[in-house]
Amino acid sequence: MAKLPDRLGTLKLEAQLGVGRHCQIWEALDTGSQARVAVKLIVPEKARDAGQRRLLEHELTVAKSLSHPTVIRIDRLSDEGGLPHLVMELFPHANLKRQIAAGVEALAPRLQRIVTETALALDHLHGRGWVHRDVKPDNVLAAPDGQVKLIDLAIAKRKPGLLGRLLGDKGPVQGSPSYMSPEQIRGEPLDARADIYSLGCVLFELLAGKPPFASPNANDLLNKQVSATPPAIESLNPNATTSVAKLIRQMLAKKPGDRPASMQDVLTQLRSIRFLERAVG
Repeated sequence: MAKLPDRLGTLKLEAQLGVGRHCQIWEALDTGSQARVAVKLIVPEKARDAGQRRLLEHELTVAKSLSHPTVIRIDRLSDEGGLPHLVMELFPHANLKRQIAAGVEALAPRLQRIVTETALALDHLHGRGWVHRDVKPDNVLAAPDGQVKLIDLAIAKRKPGLLGRLLGDKGPVQGSPSYMSPEQIRGEPLDARADIYSLGCVLFELLAGKPPFASPNANDLLNKQVSATPPAIESLNPNATTSVAKLIRQMLAKKPGDRPASMQDVLTQLRSIRFLERAVG
């Protein structure tokens, strides 16, 4: 991989926070304003890839339509030294995937706040007409007190109108197989209920330490999402309440019509139940 420059204009890159196939996330100092920011940049090998730049442009467009404390703020798209990059709010905390890997017991005291704030973030997106389409633990940053920031809006898509619902989704199927709803896998039009399914997978993983379905074979994993019954969360975490188990079953229903109708409905339930029988931590 080609070496990155130490600076991008006024931005001094200081510490890498994350890395993906095509992008890296860095903590940086903006020497112009003296503000600490996060920078999402396309890796040098992909810097001339028009498709990758369009994803950054789209992510900025989505972010500019949003304004909520649980959604990461993106300030601008720049291109210095031939490296397109987003400059965004710095929230210097690990994503849920990393925190789950360290043990779900440590997450228990802030579990309710984490899930509720993630649902609030998604409800805000839905209210502005978007479906996130990539809700997963990797895309939720969580502070030690449970405060969260939803990130990675690159494949968010407008909820379909009547014509879109009739014609179907003609674009490529995108998302993360361990968290994709059955209708997303089938390439059908998506609404808020697709994100509800994905959030159900995240809630399951926060309690069980692993997502509902797993397979080394991608096609097998997708087939499980479409047709297999998820394990009972109580069998993997005996401390889970019957109320949270019921909510997870509803969120992971194969048919969108069998899930809660909106993220508002999910929030109503989240605020009225306990997740754990016994306090932990």
